Amino acid sequence: MVKRCFAAVLLVAVFTLALSFTAIADGIVEPRNDFFERHINDVVYLRREFYANSRNGIVSVVSSPGSNREIATIENGEIYQINYTYNHNGRIWGVYDAEIPGDPYREWQRGWVPMDEFLVVYDAISFDEDFHDEIHIYDGSIDALFEVQELVFWKWPGSGIVVGSWDESMLTNPEMDFRTWWDEYPSFEDGEGRQWIAFPSMIKQWMCLSEPSNRDIPAFNPAPEPGLWQPGDEHLEPPGGLSLPVLIIIFVAVMFVITAVLIRVFWKKNKAEPSDPA
Repeated sequence: MVKRCFAAVLLVAVFTLALSFTAIADGIVEPRNDFFERHINDVVYLRREFYANSRNGIVSVVSSPGSNREIATIENGEIYQINYTYNHNGRIWGVYDAEIPGDPYREWQRGWVPMDEFLVVYDAISFDEDFHDEIHIYDGSIDALFEVQELVFWKWPGSGIVVGSWDESMLTNPEMDFRTWWDEYPSFEDGEGRQWIAFPSMIKQWMCLSEPSNRDIPAFNPAPEPGLWQPGDEHLEPPGGLSLPVLIIIFVAVMFVITAVLIRVFWKKNKAEPSDPA
């Protein structure tokens, strides 16, 4: 009887967990766009910031590439992050994700913008392109990064822009030890002999191996004005993975199976146990 009750409690707990997961997932607002969802296997992952620069002074955000249905506008000079692009009849369009102005529920909308009406903001990818011949794979020790009380992250060497830092608690956390994450690190030596290394990811964050905690390294390579962007194949990374609704369905299905198996096991064990003597 006790084990039957345990199974019932377990069943309730599992379903509660599943519902909690769904609720949490629903809290992550993923803008819907029919065109994007139909062409998800053809979009190109980009995730770079762009500066609106339309000849009309305003960039129109439309419901789908080539559409005339305007859903929002972007004034020249505004900066937006474009996460995906799509080639529609030879013209590159970018995905626009933004919170709906004045919406009390803070919902987001997804639309499309023509990429030829934007300029790319200088970033770590731009730095890679400009200094490609001077960036090499670092083959030394990076232990110095973990021997300080604070590790400072930069947009790129010489940017003068700090993008974050780790304190001692992060540096001593085994799960945050990126020495175990990758085998190779891009490296760069500046004109003063400082050695820099970067996370080998698409959006890099650089660390100064020579001066890991120094937030006052001068901006010897500041960002130039936004320039023209040319699409290439060097950053092609399809969004891939499973969509959030699919993940929820899989999660709930797995919970059903686990619950059924556990109930069956406890039920059999309960039947196999001899009854208590009167």
